[in-house]
Amino acid sequence: MQRLNLYDRQKLAFWYQRRISKRSLAKIVGRDHSVILREIERNRGDYLPYDPERAQAFAERRLRKKKITKFEKYPALKEYVIKNIKEGFSPEQIAGVLKGDDPPPKLGGIAVCAESIYSLIYASPLMDGLHAHLRRKRLKRRNRHGRVKQAKTLLKERISIHARPQEINERKEFGHWESDSMVFSKQNEGLSVQYERSMQLVRINKIANRSAQETEDALRNSIESLPEKSFKTLTFDNGSEGAHHMIIRDEFRIGTYFCDPYASWQKGGVENMNGLIRQYLPRKTDLSQLTDRDIYLIQERLNNRPRKGLGYKTPNKKLQEYLEAVH
Repeated sequence: MQRLNLYDRQKLAFWYQRRISKRSLAKIVGRDHSVILREIERNRGDYLPYDPERAQAFAERRLRKKKITKFEKYPALKEYVIKNIKEGFSPEQIAGVLKGDDPPPKLGGIAVCAESIYSLIYASPLMDGLHAHLRRKRLKRRNRHGRVKQAKTLLKERISIHARPQEINERKEFGHWESDSMVFSKQNEGLSVQYERSMQLVRINKIANRSAQETEDALRNSIESLPEKSFKTLTFDNGSEGAHHMIIRDEFRIGTYFCDPYASWQKGGVENMNGLIRQYLPRKTDLSQLTDRDIYLIQERLNNRPRKGLGYKTPNKKLQEYLEAVH
């Protein structure tokens, strides 16, 4: 069975402090209850009932005594992984390329899983500052926060996401997009982000504010950046920036749909993309210092990153294949 990692131990600590049973803990963490019993007994602290970081450090120390890791055995592999993390690739993307059809020739087919790459990063939180190159830049791996509630907004001619054709959920047809706005600290300027569900393609436009007019203009730029009929549907949350959706719908013949109130997770693709963008543009970024060209370069860097869901092809590569097939 796979060893406990830092994320497992943090999850264990969270629920253990809430005094649930050991067997319930085992189900949450996905391990046999005897493993959980041994883990807690072995890592009880003087002041804390169970310290996940301390337990992880002890576990790694024991593991180093038992065997040499691939990164220790193959320095070139470690060098390759660290280089690509610093280039902005995620551990899953790096692992996928290593196991793919065209692995780096210098490594001679040596592969490593994403979890091992995370272990390299989090073996020491400050190890080369690698955590700062991850999407969330966290020192610790943790569960997602609960959803942030949005203010209710009255939108005319709003059609629920539940009326959206079911085949859109299968992510097989190109042209079904999700739209969202990104805000930044202490400024009106923001970003309008559109994400295509099947190819994971992204379009990013700088906006002066989150008004419906600015969002309409950004949507026009995104739609007109691609061949005709590349946009078949758009899914929004319930923010006021989507109030001009009827104009886009009627002019470009695009179906528009809206998530349930307080359920932006229903358009999780663009929410996840926002997290990728934050890797390049943290919340405190001063957008007034960035040009449209700067934003475009970030957009295309994201569109040229290999994606697990695309068999580690890039969104731009998938788009190219699609356009060649239909023309």
